[in-house]
Amino acid sequence: MADMFFGLMALALLGAIGFGAFVAIRAGLTRLYGNTDNPLLLNRISLILKGTLTLMLCLLAIIPLTLVQDLASDRERLYRDVVRDIGQAWGEEQVLAGPVLVLPYRYSVLTEETSADGSRKQRRSSIEDELLILPEHLKMKASLNHDFRDRGIYHSLVYQSGVEGQAEFSLNLPLISNLEAYEFNRARLVFGLSSNQAIDGVDNFVVSGDGLSSHGSLMSGTGLAQEALSRGFHQPVQLGQNTAPFKVDFKLRLRGSQGIGFLPLGEDSHFELNADWPHPSFHGILPEAREINANGFNANWHISHLSRNYPQIMRASHPMDLMEARAHTQLFEPVTHYGKVERAIKYGLLFVALTFILLLMFELGQGQALSALQYLLVGAAMTLFYLLLLALSEHLSFGQAFMIAAAVPVLSIPAYVASATQSYGRGSIMLAMLLGLYGLLYSILRLEDYALLMGSTLLVTVLLVLMYLTRRQGKCLPE
Repeated sequence: MADMFFGLMALALLGAIGFGAFVAIRAGLTRLYGNTDNPLLLNRISLILKGTLTLMLCLLAIIPLTLVQDLASDRERLYRDVVRDIGQAWGEEQVLAGPVLVLPYRYSVLTEETSADGSRKQRRSSIEDELLILPEHLKMKASLNHDFRDRGIYHSLVYQSGVEGQAEFSLNLPLISNLEAYEFNRARLVFGLSSNQAIDGVDNFVVSGDGLSSHGSLMSGTGLAQEALSRGFHQPVQLGQNTAPFKVDFKLRLRGSQGIGFLPLGEDSHFELNADWPHPSFHGILPEAREINANGFNANWHISHLSRNYPQIMRASHPMDLMEARAHTQLFEPVTHYGKVERAIKYGLLFVALTFILLLMFELGQGQALSALQYLLVGAAMTLFYLLLLALSEHLSFGQAFMIAAAVPVLSIPAYVASATQSYGRGSIMLAMLLGLYGLLYSILRLEDYALLMGSTLLVTVLLVLMYLTRRQGKCLPE
């Protein structure tokens, strides 16, 4: 409200300054040339005054356009907050990391202590740590089905996903100095997720291989501090000293929003993603193959362990950044209605100026003069279009909102011109001009990739037309 108040105060102040400057310029021209019957001189004075008036009204239009743009930005921030809240309640952006084998072990450390009498002696203490053993081969396939969740007038894009895959492990334990023992009976398989609350269910998590067995049910949490593995679930397993290579088959259902990512934890990692949303944005490691159509997309990754900077076996006490390399896919709406409104406002000053230029061209071509007040009311109708477009786009599709909002200036301005000039023909000419102008604006907003080209072409066209219409304004006046 404070921004609106100061904006209106600035609008009133600039309006008063502009009106005073216009009156001063008109008085100065009158004193300079006096009363004359020379039509060429009168046309020149009229053109200077109307050009000055048009420039001042364009500068004044910046303030209401800025106010509408600030309002659109505030509404978009509110929309983003609602989307984030819905995402937190439904399920945040998911990053899948796992499975990872966690093997506790103990090793000894010698420390030297000094007693009260000054003698020194060594003390052996036992330290517990854990090995994180990543799979040799990792395959994962995920399918996403999108949906929308509403809160008031806002809606958020969410998805439900089914994930299935297989991980293969080999127990090639490293040499550890001062090793005391591996605690094979406390080993566990960890699966990392971004949000536990978004797990709908784990339909399958089966460990198969010689020399090991799983015991107990799936348990929440991972017991690890690494960012990628700090949340999720785990399965206790019973290993042996001579455990042969084994594999883990898993299948789970989860929810999420905005996007999904996979961490290439295997020496050889394969990921496949299928979704019924046709607007993906790939980040991080890009897929080696992808197909996008109007019904959705599918993408495939084949990632080597050489693309990342951490080993296959690491200590939990020396965490490494597992998130440094990932295959990530963002689900996004190409341009929200707020984005389109803000883009329309960016062209606002141009189209207000073009409307005034159309009026000026109309006067030059039809020989009918309009007053400063009439110019001001036409500018008000033009700026009101953007406020209506913002308000209607929150409840209707952008195309419908644009048509209804554009009907205000497209219908009111020609009717006003027809009434002011007492000519329906001139009003019809103005109607045709505005229909072309707003049709061009809609085309610019729809064709995102060619918006700059179309806008530049429009400016060049207007410049050439103005140069043609004013080609005789520089003739010398008779003595």
